[in-house]
Amino acid sequence: MLSAKALVDVLLDEADVIDELVDAIVEQRETVREKDHALLQDQMKYVQEIFFDVQALEARRERLVQALAGELRCPGRLANLVKALPEAEGTELRSAGDRFGHSIFALKAEMTILSGLIEHNERFSALLLSEWRRLSGDGFMQSEGLDFRG
Repeated sequence: MLSAKALVDVLLDEADVIDELVDAIVEQRETVREKDHALLQDQMKYVQEIFFDVQALEARRERLVQALAGELRCPGRLANLVKALPEAEGTELRSAGDRFGHSIFALKAEMTILSGLIEHNERFSALLLSEWRRLSGDGFMQSEGLDFRG
């Protein structure tokens, strides 16, 4: 029988990598605020590397959940697996699941903040572009021999 310990280990590993991803996203947000574009590019590459690690762990977790659920003849949901396992293994699995859930919650919260910042930046950029076009259309931004448009 497949050990629930393997699933516990993957859940904890994935939670750790997701926490690393959250930390990297927070650093990215601070870098955007500081307008350090060179550092931001490096951070984006790092976030992408972490994301690939998360995807690999996610695929492994899914396989383990399905295999364990098949062996225990129950749906592949945490509560069902915990109920079908002996108490000690079930408790350990629930604890790992809770840890994983907290990491996912933190990631979702950070992604919400990041989405809000992106939307704010898009609105601000649109406002600046609109004002630029208005001023440019008035002839204000043009003078003889000079063209301020890109």
